Amino acid sequence: MPARLDGVCSEPCPVLGGSAAPVPGYPAFGASVIENPQASRRPDACSLQSTTVGEPMAARAGHTRLWVLVEHPGPWPKTAPSGLLPDALLDRIDSLAHPARLVLIRRPRHRRVVEPRWILAWSDGVGSWMREGTIASYANLSDLPFETSAVGVEPDVGTARRAPLFVVCTHGKKDACCAELGRPIVTALTQLDGADVWECTHIGGDRFAANLIAFPAGMYFSRLGAESAQATARDYLEGRMALAHLRGRAALPQQAQVAEHVIREVTGVTDVDALESVSVATAIDSTVTVDMRMAGRTFRVVVRSGPPEEPFRHGCIPGTDATWARWIVERLEENTVE
Repeated sequence: MPARLDGVCSEPCPVLGGSAAPVPGYPAFGASVIENPQASRRPDACSLQSTTVGEPMAARAGHTRLWVLVEHPGPWPKTAPSGLLPDALLDRIDSLAHPARLVLIRRPRHRRVVEPRWILAWSDGVGSWMREGTIASYANLSDLPFETSAVGVEPDVGTARRAPLFVVCTHGKKDACCAELGRPIVTALTQLDGADVWECTHIGGDRFAANLIAFPAGMYFSRLGAESAQATARDYLEGRMALAHLRGRAALPQQAQVAEHVIREVTGVTDVDALESVSVATAIDSTVTVDMRMAGRTFRVVVRSGPPEEPFRHGCIPGTDATWARWIVERLEENTVE
């Protein structure tokens, strides 16, 4: 069995070769946990307790392909965007056939909005696009073509957006860790040249705060501090990803997020756009086979969920057990015959 490297191997894995060369015997994926560079002042905070028990964050990004980002200055109640935008709009997005998510965004320290901005960001992991525009009223959001956008058809509404975008969860009414740990990295990112940064409502994974999503790829980066957030954003602006803080690519189901992370760890490929194709198949034994082509190389990764770990409690949601498990990589092989 190879020794571990960030939950995979701690030394270079054997060179992958042959028509289907395996690297067998992987332990639990994400067995080692990156330390959060920020610590909450609250001893029972979910982010602190998660790190303490060794909960891995890798490959735990929520599955979303279409992001609907809507500017709203706040304040944001715990239920936001519910209660702030028309219920019919929320129901329409929830009913889309492909994974979609509506998130409220706002400029740091900017609480007056005359014409709210909207941004549609779509990715399937291989391709991506963004469109943006403004509206006179939130009711006008109903004019946007969510159904076709969700399947990847880039609309002709608004204008195409080429510049990367960063959103940081600071939704304190939803979870105090997000505001406490998110706001310092918003401040840090506003000082970085070329970083267009917005605060946002709940994006999932409060226990992994501070959380940042980089668009258009829809990459989650978590357990960030001021310095690591700047380094992560700087890398992304230059077309690279910071693997240490990578939680996952939202466009992919979580098993494919495992595959991408493992392949990048083994090969050292960090280019954000290196992913060329991906397919996912579930077997009757609940293992998932992910075929992935990256940087001109083809891989097969077999993944399953590990047994439940010991649950823990925290003060952000009192009286509720936090349940979690690790990912197990059963097999990784590279097909070197084209």
